[in-house]
Order: sequence, then C-alpha cells, then structure tokens
Amino acid sequence: MKALILCGGKGTRFNNGKPGPLKPLIKVNGVPILRHIINIYKKNNINNFILLGGYKFEELKKFSKKNKDVNITAIFTGVNTNTGGRILAIKKIIKDENFLLTYGDSLADFSLKPALKLKKENNFVMSVYEYKFMYGLIDTIVRTNEIKDMKEKKTFKINAGFYVLDKDIFNYIKNKTESFEKDVIKRVLNSKKKILTCAVKNWFPMDSFDDKKKIEKYFNN
Repeated sequence: MKALILCGGKGTRFNNGKPGPLKPLIKVNGVPILRHIINIYKKNNINNFILLGGYKFEELKKFSKKNKDVNITAIFTGVNTNTGGRILAIKKIIKDENFLLTYGDSLADFSLKPALKLKKENNFVMSVYEYKFMYGLIDTIVRTNEIKDMKEKKTFKINAGFYVLDKDIFNYIKNKTESFEKDVIKRVLNSKKKILTCAVKNWFPMDSFDDKKKIEKYFNN
C-alpha cells in the first residue's frame, strides 16, 4: 500500500499567520516530524510514500533523496492548491488500490490492522482521538448574549487525520480548490458511502511552537 502525506501547506498557523518554514521538515528532537510520521507507518510495514508538496518543494525533494530506506516520491501539486486538490492530483497514480492518507504535521500511536479490517467492508476509515476538554462550555444566544446552556467538562472525538481510502474518494473531489476536510468529507457523509472510525492514542498536532515542545516532552519521557 502507498501512504500519501500532505506536505504542501505554508505553515502559517505555526508562524503567526505568515508563511514560515516547511512544517513537515521542522525538527522534533533533531528529526523532521515528517520522518517521525514515516517511522510510524514503517512500523506498520508500509514502505511506499507519496509526498504531496507545493510550498518550498525543493526542500521536500531533498528530504526524499536523503531517506533511502523507504520508497519516497515527492510530487509537486501546486503552491496554493487545497488539500482536496492535492489528493486529486495523483488520481492516475493510485488507480484501483486502497491507500493511506495523513498530514505532514501530526503524530499518533496506532496499529493499522484494525483500520484495514474495517476497510475490507468497502468503507472509508478515519482515525479519531478522544480529547478531554478541561473547561466548562457555555452556549449563548447570539443576538442577546444570553446563556442558553452550560456543560461541564466533556470528552470529544477529534479527527486525528489518519485515513484509509480507495479510488472512490476521487468521485467526491470536484477541483483543486476544495478542502478535503470541509468539502470532500462532508460530501461523503451526505452520500451512501460510509466513513468508519478507528481510535488512535497519544495524538499530537503541531500547529505552534508550544505544540512542538509538548511532542518533544512526550518523546523525552
């Protein structure tokens, strides 16, 4: 199986709203987070990777050439292409096979076996992480700011961003401007195709320097 990794973003959330370093290549404990992601898949016997790049693509190509223990192909999918469009760009490469998809800036502990078992039923699979929100939630009426409801600490299931997909996903992507999360997934949910969930552990996104420090602390412990 091939693992697609989205690596084309400009890293603006990590850099206070401005284009910054290529986020998948930011080092966590001296190793690019992208390499950590590849190691997760490698432990699950995945050795074929397609990096969907755009911003600072030459840096991504250099990374691909350095990591020779796995089969890596870096593909330029446009600087301003949205996530759905980047996936659509490699439609001819995927052909009829199942494939994996994730983002180049988050880590998690997981085993692919349960997810692949779900995928045999011809559904898409999305990883979820249970996040415990530590504060009370207040729901207000917009016009009056009156409190409508208040809930105490609650557990949410968050999209952890590790997917098992097949060629049918391309039927739900219209063009390169579409967001995989906002447009494509919603379109799937409104269709007859199902998206099943599979849990991951110790999920870490890296949207800020503080997130990076949290990941490093976890590794050090």
